[in-house]
Amino acid sequence: MKVQSEKLPESLARLEIEVEPEQVNREVERAYKRLANRVLIPGFRRGKAPRVLVERALGEGALMDEATKELVPDTIADALEQEGLRPIGEPQSFDILATEPFRFEVTVPLAPTVTLGDYKSVKAERQEVSVTDEQVAEVIERLREREVEWVAPEPMRPARKGDQLLIDIQDFVDSVPLGDVQHDLTIVLGEGPLMDEIDAQLVGVEEGKDYEYSAVLPEDHENDALAGQTAVFKASVKNIREKKLPELDDEFAQRVGQDVTSLEELQMGVRDNLESRAAAEERERLVSDIVSQIVEQSTVEMPKMLLEREVDHQVEHMDADLRNQGVSLEQFLQFSGRSREQMREEYREPARERLVRGLVLSEVAKAEGVEVEGADIEAEMARIQQGISEDELANVRELLASERWQERMRSDIYDRKLLNMVVEMATGQPLDAPLTEAEDEPVQESDVEIIETMAEMQVEQEVDEAEEEALAPDSSTQEAQEQPS
Repeated sequence: MKVQSEKLPESLARLEIEVEPEQVNREVERAYKRLANRVLIPGFRRGKAPRVLVERALGEGALMDEATKELVPDTIADALEQEGLRPIGEPQSFDILATEPFRFEVTVPLAPTVTLGDYKSVKAERQEVSVTDEQVAEVIERLREREVEWVAPEPMRPARKGDQLLIDIQDFVDSVPLGDVQHDLTIVLGEGPLMDEIDAQLVGVEEGKDYEYSAVLPEDHENDALAGQTAVFKASVKNIREKKLPELDDEFAQRVGQDVTSLEELQMGVRDNLESRAAAEERERLVSDIVSQIVEQSTVEMPKMLLEREVDHQVEHMDADLRNQGVSLEQFLQFSGRSREQMREEYREPARERLVRGLVLSEVAKAEGVEVEGADIEAEMARIQQGISEDELANVRELLASERWQERMRSDIYDRKLLNMVVEMATGQPLDAPLTEAEDEPVQESDVEIIETMAEMQVEQEVDEAEEEALAPDSSTQEAQEQPS
């Protein structure tokens, strides 16, 4: 076998292969025997007709066509191995150049090639995170907003910005109503949903009175015929309510906080949560900065089909998510005014970035010998089991021993070891080094999923028990049935 190979852009290779006549003849003979058993030649038992009659019955070139079905794939595989090339997909083109000797050309997608830059020279600075009293106060204020009460002003007064109104309202253009009266519409002045121009005119209204206002409809109105026209709004104010926020005291803290007994404890808990979130965001920023620098120094060449395969996966995930919500992908595309190809185009660049990032990091891990040892798995299992109650420990151990979770933990550990290594290389400290004076260890994503899975298992168990109880006969009825007549 003679092979000439040429590397092409986008991680492709063109091979011109010439097969030895003896190999071709052997494969044609095998093809004749296969085909002879499929056709019936008058005067001969099936499979016993001479080769010339079989070929005449099936048509010129039939034996060669059949022979190439086995000959070509085997020859391509041998040629790739001979040239030291790693394919990752089916040939993208195939042309027979000659039959004597049998010579053909094929284009094959190759595994991506990654050339790392000087990734060990990458440097980045860790930023210490802090939380201000103002940030804590903002969160506490949002918690107060969740506990708000709307009460009648005492004494009753005209409406102010921030008040809640209950109104009936109807709009007209040229004295023609644009729809039915909207009864009992609740709005908060200054927060929508009415047009700003109407919202502003409602400031100062009084409870129990009727009002009429005009406003120019926006140019981007959903009804083109109404865009820019002047509309009249007639409103009846049914009641006015002002916001009453709860007092900032221990009682409020106990109501909104979990296992909190005082306002001071609530404030400390909010600060801890904000610091943990800020630390997580800083770690994410740090990793993104370092990885981006490593990727920028590297060159990656990959076949187009690999990118399209990744886009396929994203489309499949979107389709599955939509179906879980009772919506088809076609309905979603129609609603969003996009075609399937437009959606795929939107996915391509993020998919390319994700692939390049993964390929580069994988090459770094290979260069640095990052591996997951059995001791790593054992340590991770021990860490996850910390704090688990004795009642739940057996279920957790069973879950962690499953193939799914073993693979999940291995993947998580691999990622952490790799990212810890590149961060320590760039900053002199591992990724999980504290970023605040007192930072608790963040909950790992795998921990969260274990907790969620256990909750699902508990629900399923309770459902099963309820079904069994519902199906079981009543004990008194069963006893009565067992009494002799």
